[in-house]
Amino acid sequence: MLIEQSQYGQPMYYFPDEQWYAIRVKYRHEQVTERALNAKQFSPLNLTYQEKSKRKDRRKILTKFFFPGYMFIRAALNAERHVEILQSTGVVEILRNSKGPVPILESQIQNILKLKSYTGKILTFSEYCCGMRVRIIEGPLAGVIGRIDELQRNLLKISIDSIPGSVAIQVSEDMLEPLDAKYSLSDLITSGE
Repeated sequence: MLIEQSQYGQPMYYFPDEQWYAIRVKYRHEQVTERALNAKQFSPLNLTYQEKSKRKDRRKILTKFFFPGYMFIRAALNAERHVEILQSTGVVEILRNSKGPVPILESQIQNILKLKSYTGKILTFSEYCCGMRVRIIEGPLAGVIGRIDELQRNLLKISIDSIPGSVAIQVSEDMLEPLDAKYSLSDLITSGE
């Protein structure tokens, strides 16, 4: 294991050989980030699947990501390569603990790669939870920020602070952008070890 100083003066631990890492990307920036990393000679792993649009006014087939907001990258990291990845368009962070970036086991990546050939029905689970802050991104209320009060089948009940009290509205998940999350992919990865 290599030890290098971070830009903040704290030691950062890196593995000398190539490892898989998870990176978190900005909301709905997966494709832009993938192109930026490819341009820098990195090979990100960003699996997608096809799904019919859930909106009644559309009959489109949408390309969706298995891990929205995250992708995987194989690299031999050091401080310079770490910064190079972080400076790529759309990258928020490489998932890490207090010592440095946390590698993902090869066996976990092999399980993820099996999803490429899967052709059955995909059941997705909401990335939203009660108490989460969200921003409305579509419709006449675009830009309004609120907090999720209740999760229903296809709609979320959101409280919006206003004067003199609060107002509750119902919107669909595809009209929202999460502003914070209760769990991150790193929590899921470390709980599986």
